[in-house]
Amino acid sequence: MAREDVFALPVACAAVPILLALLSAASYGVADFLGGTASRRLHALVVTLISMVVGASIIAVACLVQGGVVTSADVAWSLAAGVVGSMGLATFYSALAIGPMGVVAPVSAVTSAIVPVTSGFALGERPAPMALLGIALALPAIAMVARERRLPGEPRRMASSTLVRALAAGVGFGSYLVLISRTGEASNLWPVLIGRGSSIVVVLTLAAAFGVLRWPRRHDRGVDGAQEVVDEPGRGLRLAAAGGVFDAGGNVFYLLAVRADLLAVVAAVQSLYPAATVGLAGAFQGERPQRVQVVGMVLALVAVALVSLG
Repeated sequence: MAREDVFALPVACAAVPILLALLSAASYGVADFLGGTASRRLHALVVTLISMVVGASIIAVACLVQGGVVTSADVAWSLAAGVVGSMGLATFYSALAIGPMGVVAPVSAVTSAIVPVTSGFALGERPAPMALLGIALALPAIAMVARERRLPGEPRRMASSTLVRALAAGVGFGSYLVLISRTGEASNLWPVLIGRGSSIVVVLTLAAAFGVLRWPRRHDRGVDGAQEVVDEPGRGLRLAAAGGVFDAGGNVFYLLAVRADLLAVVAAVQSLYPAATVGLAGAFQGERPQRVQVVGMVLALVAVALVSLG
C-alpha cells in the first residue's frame, strides 16, 4: 500500500459518520417539507400519525431482515426517546399556533442542537479544536436557516409562554437524539422501531383527544383554519406517507452516524436539516430564501467542512 493510501484510509473512514449525519439532515429536511405541505390539506396530527405509521412499517421490515439483540436497557432508552420526541413535536405545534413562526422555529432548532451537544460534553466527549469551531458555527447557522418571514398579523415579539413552549419543543427533539444514541450497537435498528412505536401511541392519543381522527372531507382546512381548502385529500395522504419514508431514513442514518462518531459532532451536523427544507421550498414552491437564510446556509457549509476536517 502506498504511503498516501495509509493516510487517506483513516480520513475516509472518519468522513463516513459525517456523511451519514448529512444524509440524516437531508432526509429530515425532505420529510419536514413533505409534511408541511401535507399539513395544508390535513390536520398536522393526522399527517404526523400517517408519517409515523408508514415509517415504522419500513423500519420493521429492515429490522426483521437485519435482526439484532435488544436488551431491556435498549427498550427503556428507545421508549423514552419516542415519548419525549413526540411530546416535543406536539409542543412545537402548540407554540406555532400562538406565536410567530419566525421566532419559534429557530429557537426550537437551536435548542434541539444544544441539548445533544452539551450532553456529549457531559458524557466526556472532547471533539478536536477544529470540530469544536465547526459546532460553534453550526448553532447560529441553524438559527439563521430556520428563521421564517413574519406573517401578516403575527406579533413582533414572542410571549414568555410561547418561548417556554419553543424551548420545551427543542429540548424534546434534542433529548430524542441523546436517548436513542444510548442504545447498544448490537440492537441494530430496533431502537428506532421501538421509539417509533411509543411515538405513535402518544400522537394517536393526542389526535383522538382533539377529535381529528376522521377521514378528511372536501373543504376541511389545515391546522390554523386559514390554509388552502382540501380538494384532494388523497394528495395530502400521499405527501404524508412519502414524508414518513424520509423521516424513517433520517432516524436510521442518524443512529448509524452516532454509533460511529461523537454525539456532539453528529448532532451538530444533523441539526442543519432546515437547510434542506428551505431549499425544497424555494425549488418547488417559489419561496425565495431570505438573505439571512442564504448566509446561514453558507455558514452551515463552513461548519460541516470544519467538523469533517476536525
